[in-house]
Order: sequence, then C-alpha cells, then structure tokens
Amino acid sequence: MADEQKIVVEVPSERGYSPVASAVELSRLEEFKKGWVNAIALPDNLPDLVYELASTVAIPALLSSCWVSIPMPNFIRLGVLGILAIAGIVLLYLRQIIPEVKDILLLRVGLVAVGVLLGI
Repeated sequence: MADEQKIVVEVPSERGYSPVASAVELSRLEEFKKGWVNAIALPDNLPDLVYELASTVAIPALLSSCWVSIPMPNFIRLGVLGILAIAGIVLLYLRQIIPEVKDILLLRVGLVAVGVLLGI
C-alpha cells in the first residue's frame, strides 16, 4: 500500500465560475444594459457636461446646414436618410429594452432635433 497515489482535486475559485448557465447569461445581459446606461449618461463634471450638450446641438446644426446648402446627388441623400432610419430604429429598441435610459435618450434626441432646426 505504499505505492498508492494521492488524488488532488482542484476547486475553482469564485472568479468567473458559475455552475448555472442562466446566471451567466443574466449577468452578461446586465453588463450590456449597464454599458449602454454608462454610454448614454451625461457627464458628472460641469465642463464636460457643457461641452457634451453644446456638441450635441452644434454638430447636427452643421450637418443640416451642409445638407441644405451643398448640392448632393440623390443617392447620397437617400443613403443618409436610410442610415437615419436605421439609427431611429436602434434608438426605439434601446428605449424599449433599457428603460433606465429613457429620459436621457429623450433629452439627447431633443437636443439633436434643436440642432437640426437651427441648421436649416
């Protein structure tokens, strides 16, 4: 019996190991939602907030001004309208799937609309 081998069993640590698959999927969904909430949220400090709000208005104003004043072929205009339609669908999807961003998303879309109207 002196030749017996010892069996060593390694127990996985708590990091990243979950025996239940649904908990892993749930945490991934929560990470996805948290990532979108952080991406859409307004900055905490005042200078970044002012810059963000000003650029949210100024960039659409510049683009809509170019849209009106620069002659472009119709296929480019249709392509841009198609991209805007897809972006609108994504916004509606985000608003539906992540209710935490509804108010901030509405504010951002409103600021973009103000910028577009200013540019025209």
